[in-house]
Amino acid sequence: MILKLFRKNINKLHTMNSLEGLGWSLVGIYIPIYLKTIGYSWEQVFIYFIIQNTAILFASFVVAYLGRIFSLRRVLLIRFPVLFIFLILLFFIETKNISIYLLALVDGLQSGMFWLPMHILFSRFISKDDIEGETSKLFAIPQFICMFGPLIGGLISSSLNFGFLFGVGFVLFVLAFIPMVMTRIEVTRYDFSMMDGFSLFKKYPKYFFSELLLNIAEEIEGVIWPIFVYINVASIASVGFVGTLLAVSSAVFTLVVGKISNKRNQRTLIITGTIVMMMIWFFRFYLEGELTYYLLTIFSGIAYVLFSIPYYSGIYKIGKKEKTAVFFAFREVPVWMARVVVFCLALVFVENLEVLFLIAGIVYIYFLFWKRSSHDNNN
Repeated sequence: MILKLFRKNINKLHTMNSLEGLGWSLVGIYIPIYLKTIGYSWEQVFIYFIIQNTAILFASFVVAYLGRIFSLRRVLLIRFPVLFIFLILLFFIETKNISIYLLALVDGLQSGMFWLPMHILFSRFISKDDIEGETSKLFAIPQFICMFGPLIGGLISSSLNFGFLFGVGFVLFVLAFIPMVMTRIEVTRYDFSMMDGFSLFKKYPKYFFSELLLNIAEEIEGVIWPIFVYINVASIASVGFVGTLLAVSSAVFTLVVGKISNKRNQRTLIITGTIVMMMIWFFRFYLEGELTYYLLTIFSGIAYVLFSIPYYSGIYKIGKKEKTAVFFAFREVPVWMARVVVFCLALVFVENLEVLFLIAGIVYIYFLFWKRSSHDNNN
């Protein structure tokens, strides 16, 4: 009976995550491009992301406290009006003289109100016997559903305009809101204290440090790489093509890796993915050309899956074993640090963003020597 209940809840999370991902696949990758096209500098765009990620960190701790009182389901429901306010501000930012930094603040709040409850609920309801498989589904299902979203978004914004694109995104998020209103996710009770978080820092220093390094590479992949392609190809559609190629190559490979990933070969998968990712980032630094950008994006999607499924299954094992809300709230600290580092570096190297590709390749060196902690192995 309990297993059926957990299975039902996991399916609800997959549905919500997929609908959410469909909306962002159309809109998300184009926000920095749009801000640039309406007159903001790249420096202002990078400051936008610093403010946004600082707001995510703040929202995560607020959510961790409020979730004990209002339930995580209510937090997710409250988050939707904040998301809609963000989309309205984004739609009118060009004509109503709305501050880009206010937009960044609201964006960060809505994001933090979504991802922390998702991580907590997923860790609670995931089956201990199939964490790798469920983790692969968490990544793969939205990727399959949303794989052509960036390409469609590029075509819409190129042939029509960004306003129409954001309008389509708004409709998709409304559709994602409906099943959440009609769904009852069981109340998740938990304790939260700052001292417990500091204790986890001491218990899992390697994981928190690896989150810092990995998120440096992930943020360069997710934000800096599309911007770099846009600058060098000078085409909005090319950004959508990059996003779709990354999603397709990742989605096809994710479920396969989830099935073959187990305790005996996880380190092999991580090392293989690490070596290939290092090579890809160095190629991105040295090679040029539109076709080259597309090919490297495909290989990046495949290699990252090799690395990420076994790695993130370890993260969710800790989240399930420890005080989940505390662990994922404090996990946002190294994530925030990583993203601030990336965008501060982007401000320094704004005329030579490819320098960040070398940094992304270098941080992966750490994972050549990365092993699960003894605490994790005792799960």
